[in-house]
Amino acid sequence: MIAKFGVAGVPVNYKGKPNDFFYWLKGMNLNAYEVQCTFGFKMSDKTKENILKAQQEGFYISIHGPYYINLGSTNDAVVERSIDILTKGVELAKSINCNRIIFHPGGGHENTEQGRRDAIKRIIKHLNDISLSIDMGDVRFYPEIGGKTANLGSLDEIIEICQNCKYAYPCIDIAHLHAREFGSIKSKEILRAKLQHLKDKLPDKFSMVHFHAYTINYGDKGEIKHLVHGASMPDGSEGLPNLDWFVELLHEFNLEPWVISEAHDSQELGAKYMRDAYFGE
Repeated sequence: MIAKFGVAGVPVNYKGKPNDFFYWLKGMNLNAYEVQCTFGFKMSDKTKENILKAQQEGFYISIHGPYYINLGSTNDAVVERSIDILTKGVELAKSINCNRIIFHPGGGHENTEQGRRDAIKRIIKHLNDISLSIDMGDVRFYPEIGGKTANLGSLDEIIEICQNCKYAYPCIDIAHLHAREFGSIKSKEILRAKLQHLKDKLPDKFSMVHFHAYTINYGDKGEIKHLVHGASMPDGSEGLPNLDWFVELLHEFNLEPWVISEAHDSQELGAKYMRDAYFGE
Protein backbone atom coordinates (compact mmCIF):
# COMPACT_ATOMS: atom_id res chain seq x y z
CA MET A 1 0.00 0.00 0.00
CA ILE A 2 1.00 3.64 -0.47
CA ALA A 3 0.28 6.54 1.90
CA LYS A 4 -1.98 9.04 0.19
CA PHE A 5 -2.25 12.72 1.11
CA GLY A 6 -4.20 15.26 -0.87
CA VAL A 7 -6.91 17.87 -1.19
CA ALA A 8 -10.66 18.17 -1.59
CA GLY A 9 -11.54 20.30 -4.57
CA VAL A 10 -9.28 22.77 -6.34
CA PRO A 11 -7.68 25.11 -3.77
CA VAL A 12 -8.20 28.85 -4.25
CA ASN A 13 -4.42 29.26 -4.22
CA TYR A 14 -4.15 27.38 -7.50
CA LYS A 15 -4.08 29.91 -10.34
CA GLY A 16 -2.91 27.72 -13.20
CA LYS A 17 -4.60 25.94 -16.08
CA PRO A 18 -6.76 22.85 -15.46
CA ASN A 19 -4.28 20.67 -17.35
CA ASP A 20 -1.51 21.66 -14.93
CA PHE A 21 -3.37 21.13 -11.66
CA PHE A 22 -2.05 17.67 -10.88
CA TYR A 23 1.52 18.78 -11.67
CA TRP A 24 1.04 21.56 -9.10
CA LEU A 25 -0.01 19.00 -6.47
CA LYS A 26 2.85 16.70 -7.47
CA GLY A 27 5.27 19.58 -6.88
CA MET A 28 4.23 19.45 -3.21
CA ASN A 29 4.60 15.66 -3.13
CA LEU A 30 0.83 15.24 -2.84
CA ASN A 31 -0.75 12.25 -4.54
CA ALA A 32 -4.50 12.29 -3.78
CA TYR A 33 -7.43 14.33 -4.99
CA GLU A 34 -11.08 14.23 -3.88
CA VAL A 35 -13.41 15.37 -6.64
CA GLN A 36 -16.23 17.52 -5.27
CA CYS A 37 -19.43 16.48 -7.05
CA THR A 38 -21.49 18.95 -5.04
CA PHE A 39 -24.23 19.35 -7.64
CA GLY A 40 -24.40 15.81 -8.91
CA PHE A 41 -22.19 13.08 -10.30
CA LYS A 42 -21.33 14.98 -13.47
CA MET A 43 -17.96 15.34 -15.13
CA SER A 44 -16.77 16.63 -18.49
CA ASP A 45 -14.87 14.37 -20.83
CA LYS A 46 -11.84 16.64 -20.47
CA THR A 47 -11.86 16.32 -16.68
CA LYS A 48 -12.15 12.55 -16.99
CA GLU A 49 -9.19 12.58 -19.37
CA ASN A 50 -7.09 14.65 -16.93
CA ILE A 51 -7.97 12.36 -14.02
CA LEU A 52 -7.16 9.17 -15.92
CA LYS A 53 -3.83 10.66 -16.98
CA ALA A 54 -3.07 11.73 -13.40
CA GLN A 55 -3.75 8.20 -12.15
CA GLN A 56 -1.17 6.86 -14.59
CA GLU A 57 1.32 9.20 -12.91
CA GLY A 58 0.55 7.95 -9.42
CA PHE A 59 -2.48 9.95 -8.23
CA TYR A 60 -5.32 8.42 -6.23
CA ILE A 61 -8.85 9.69 -6.79
CA SER A 62 -11.91 9.71 -4.53
CA ILE A 63 -15.28 11.34 -5.15
CA HIS A 64 -17.38 13.31 -2.67
CA GLY A 65 -21.06 13.02 -3.51
CA PRO A 66 -23.74 15.73 -3.35
CA TYR A 67 -24.81 16.85 0.09
CA TYR A 68 -28.48 16.25 -0.77
CA ILE A 69 -28.04 12.47 -0.77
CA ASN A 70 -30.37 11.29 1.98
CA LEU A 71 -31.05 7.58 2.23
CA GLY A 72 -32.31 7.89 5.81
CA SER A 73 -35.16 10.25 5.00
CA THR A 74 -38.78 9.38 5.77
CA ASN A 75 -39.72 10.95 2.41
CA ASP A 76 -39.89 8.17 -0.20
CA ALA A 77 -39.28 10.59 -3.08
CA VAL A 78 -36.09 11.86 -1.45
CA VAL A 79 -34.88 8.31 -0.90
CA GLU A 80 -35.65 7.28 -4.49
CA ARG A 81 -33.75 10.29 -5.80
CA SER A 82 -30.82 9.50 -3.50
CA ILE A 83 -30.69 5.89 -4.70
CA ASP A 84 -30.63 7.10 -8.30
CA ILE A 85 -27.87 9.62 -7.51
CA LEU A 86 -25.64 7.06 -5.81
CA THR A 87 -26.20 4.59 -8.63
CA LYS A 88 -24.99 7.24 -11.10
CA GLY A 89 -22.07 7.87 -8.75
CA VAL A 90 -20.97 4.26 -9.06
CA GLU A 91 -21.13 4.54 -12.85
CA LEU A 92 -19.02 7.70 -12.80
CA ALA A 93 -16.51 6.23 -10.34
CA LYS A 94 -16.01 3.15 -12.52
CA SER A 95 -15.49 5.32 -15.61
CA ILE A 96 -12.49 7.04 -13.98
CA ASN A 97 -11.09 4.02 -12.10
CA CYS A 98 -12.10 5.49 -8.75
CA ASN A 99 -13.10 3.11 -5.95
CA ARG A 100 -14.22 5.47 -3.16
CA ILE A 101 -17.48 7.44 -3.03
CA ILE A 102 -17.74 9.60 0.07
CA PHE A 103 -21.18 10.84 1.12
CA HIS A 104 -22.96 12.26 4.15
CA PRO A 105 -25.69 10.09 5.70
CA GLY A 106 -27.90 13.20 5.76
CA GLY A 107 -30.96 14.20 7.75
CA GLY A 108 -34.71 14.14 7.15
CA HIS A 109 -35.22 11.88 10.14
CA GLU A 110 -36.97 12.33 13.46
CA ASN A 111 -34.14 13.61 15.65
CA THR A 112 -34.80 11.32 18.59
CA GLU A 113 -32.89 8.23 19.65
CA GLN A 114 -35.48 5.98 18.02
CA GLY A 115 -35.75 8.22 14.96
CA ARG A 116 -32.01 8.06 14.41
CA ARG A 117 -31.94 4.27 14.82
CA ASP A 118 -34.72 3.90 12.27
CA ALA A 119 -32.92 6.20 9.83
CA ILE A 120 -29.68 4.22 10.09
CA LYS A 121 -31.63 1.02 9.39
CA ARG A 122 -33.09 2.65 6.27
CA ILE A 123 -29.61 3.68 5.10
CA ILE A 124 -28.31 0.15 5.59
CA LYS A 125 -31.22 -1.34 3.67
CA HIS A 126 -30.89 1.05 0.74
CA LEU A 127 -27.10 0.72 0.44
CA ASN A 128 -27.47 -3.06 0.39
CA ASP A 129 -30.27 -2.82 -2.18
CA ILE A 130 -28.07 -0.67 -4.44
CA SER A 131 -25.13 -3.06 -4.19
CA LEU A 132 -27.39 -6.00 -5.08
CA SER A 133 -29.02 -4.26 -8.03
CA ILE A 134 -25.88 -3.14 -9.90
CA ASP A 135 -22.33 -4.28 -10.56
CA MET A 136 -20.28 -2.41 -7.95
CA GLY A 137 -16.95 -3.51 -9.38
CA ASP A 138 -14.24 -2.18 -7.05
CA VAL A 139 -16.32 0.80 -5.92
CA ARG A 140 -17.08 1.22 -2.22
CA PHE A 141 -19.38 3.60 -0.34
CA TYR A 142 -17.82 5.73 2.40
CA PRO A 143 -20.40 7.28 4.75
CA GLU A 144 -18.79 10.26 6.49
CA ILE A 145 -18.93 11.55 10.05
CA GLY A 146 -21.38 14.48 10.13
CA GLY A 147 -20.27 17.80 11.61
CA LYS A 148 -23.57 18.94 13.11
CA THR A 149 -25.26 17.22 16.01
CA ALA A 150 -28.61 16.97 14.23
CA ASN A 151 -27.07 15.19 11.24
CA LEU A 152 -26.80 11.46 11.01
CA GLY A 153 -23.19 10.34 11.15
CA SER A 154 -21.89 9.91 14.69
CA LEU A 155 -18.90 7.60 15.01
CA ASP A 156 -21.09 4.72 16.19
CA GLU A 157 -23.67 5.36 13.45
CA ILE A 158 -20.95 5.17 10.81
CA ILE A 159 -19.67 1.97 12.41
CA GLU A 160 -23.17 0.44 12.39
CA ILE A 161 -23.62 1.20 8.70
CA CYS A 162 -20.25 -0.32 7.85
CA GLN A 163 -20.85 -3.40 10.00
CA ASN A 164 -24.05 -4.16 8.11
CA CYS A 165 -23.13 -3.24 4.53
CA LYS A 166 -20.55 -5.27 2.65
CA TYR A 167 -19.72 -2.35 0.38
CA ALA A 168 -19.61 0.38 3.06
CA TYR A 169 -16.35 1.57 4.64
CA PRO A 170 -15.80 4.42 7.13
CA CYS A 171 -14.93 7.99 6.22
CA ILE A 172 -13.63 9.42 9.49
CA ASP A 173 -13.60 13.19 9.40
CA ILE A 174 -11.76 13.90 12.65
CA ALA A 175 -12.74 17.57 12.55
CA HIS A 176 -16.44 16.76 12.18
CA LEU A 177 -16.13 14.24 15.00
CA HIS A 178 -14.49 16.87 17.21
CA ALA A 179 -17.17 19.45 16.37
CA ARG A 180 -20.26 17.27 16.77
CA GLU A 181 -18.95 16.23 20.19
CA PHE A 182 -18.37 19.86 21.22
CA GLY A 183 -14.60 19.77 21.14
CA SER A 184 -14.07 16.22 22.36
CA ILE A 185 -10.60 15.58 20.89
CA LYS A 186 -8.61 17.50 23.48
CA SER A 187 -5.70 15.07 23.67
CA LYS A 188 -3.84 12.46 21.68
CA GLU A 189 -5.13 9.83 24.11
CA ILE A 190 -8.74 10.69 23.31
CA LEU A 191 -8.14 10.45 19.57
CA ARG A 192 -6.29 7.18 20.08
CA ALA A 193 -9.26 5.76 21.97
CA LYS A 194 -11.64 6.70 19.15
CA LEU A 195 -9.43 5.07 16.52
CA GLN A 196 -9.05 1.97 18.70
CA HIS A 197 -12.84 1.79 19.05
CA LEU A 198 -13.14 1.95 15.26
CA LYS A 199 -10.53 -0.78 14.84
CA ASP A 200 -12.20 -3.01 17.43
CA LYS A 201 -15.61 -2.67 15.79
CA LEU A 202 -14.43 -2.89 12.16
CA PRO A 203 -11.28 -5.02 12.24
CA ASP A 204 -11.62 -6.14 8.62
CA LYS A 205 -12.22 -2.62 7.29
CA PHE A 206 -9.96 -0.53 9.49
CA SER A 207 -6.99 -0.59 7.12
CA MET A 208 -9.22 0.90 4.40
CA VAL A 209 -10.51 3.85 6.40
CA HIS A 210 -10.72 7.18 4.54
CA PHE A 211 -9.70 10.23 6.58
CA HIS A 212 -10.58 13.90 6.38
CA ALA A 213 -8.30 15.93 8.65
CA TYR A 214 -8.09 19.67 9.41
CA THR A 215 -9.03 21.99 12.27
CA ILE A 216 -12.51 23.35 12.91
CA ASN A 217 -14.59 25.91 14.78
CA TYR A 218 -17.73 24.63 16.51
CA GLY A 219 -20.63 25.75 18.67
CA ASP A 220 -23.61 24.32 20.54
CA LYS A 221 -24.95 22.65 17.38
CA GLY A 222 -21.60 21.29 16.22
CA GLU A 223 -19.66 22.44 13.17
CA ILE A 224 -19.52 26.16 12.39
CA LYS A 225 -16.61 26.52 9.97
CA HIS A 226 -13.48 24.77 8.76
CA LEU A 227 -10.41 26.74 9.87
CA VAL A 228 -7.54 27.91 7.69
CA HIS A 229 -4.57 25.58 8.17
CA GLY A 230 -2.57 26.73 11.19
CA ALA A 231 -5.22 29.20 12.41
CA SER A 232 -6.36 29.51 16.01
CA MET A 233 -9.93 29.40 17.25
CA PRO A 234 -11.77 32.76 17.31
CA ASP A 235 -11.04 33.05 21.04
CA GLY A 236 -7.31 32.61 20.41
CA SER A 237 -7.10 29.03 21.67
CA GLU A 238 -5.34 26.30 19.71
CA GLY A 239 -7.08 25.00 16.61
CA LEU A 240 -8.09 21.38 17.09
CA PRO A 241 -7.97 18.49 16.37
CA ASN A 242 -4.17 18.60 16.59
CA LEU A 243 -2.79 17.28 13.30
CA ASP A 244 0.52 16.22 14.84
CA TRP A 245 -1.33 13.84 17.17
CA PHE A 246 -3.25 12.52 14.21
CA VAL A 247 -0.14 11.80 12.13
CA GLU A 248 1.62 10.16 15.09
CA LEU A 249 -1.39 7.88 15.52
CA LEU A 250 -1.33 6.90 11.86
CA HIS A 251 2.08 5.40 12.55
CA GLU A 252 1.02 3.94 15.89
CA PHE A 253 -1.85 2.09 14.21
CA ASN A 254 0.47 1.03 11.39
CA LEU A 255 -1.71 2.70 8.77
CA GLU A 256 -0.62 3.65 5.28
CA PRO A 257 -3.48 6.12 5.10
CA TRP A 258 -5.65 7.97 2.63
CA VAL A 259 -5.89 11.48 4.09
CA ILE A 260 -7.72 14.44 2.54
CA SER A 261 -7.34 17.99 3.86
CA GLU A 262 -10.41 20.23 3.88
CA ALA A 263 -8.72 23.19 5.57
CA HIS A 264 -10.53 26.41 4.62
CA ASP A 265 -8.95 27.88 1.45
CA SER A 266 -5.69 26.14 2.34
CA GLN A 267 -6.25 22.45 1.64
CA GLU A 268 -2.87 22.01 0.01
CA LEU A 269 -1.07 23.53 3.01
CA GLY A 270 -2.80 21.17 5.42
CA ALA A 271 -2.20 18.17 3.18
CA LYS A 272 1.49 18.98 2.72
CA TYR A 273 1.93 19.54 6.46
CA MET A 274 0.50 16.12 7.29
CA ARG A 275 2.33 14.41 4.45
CA ASP A 276 5.70 15.87 5.46
CA ALA A 277 5.09 15.02 9.13
CA TYR A 278 4.14 11.45 8.22
CA PHE A 279 7.36 10.95 6.26
CA GLY A 280 9.49 12.92 8.74
CA GLU A 281 10.40 15.63 6.25
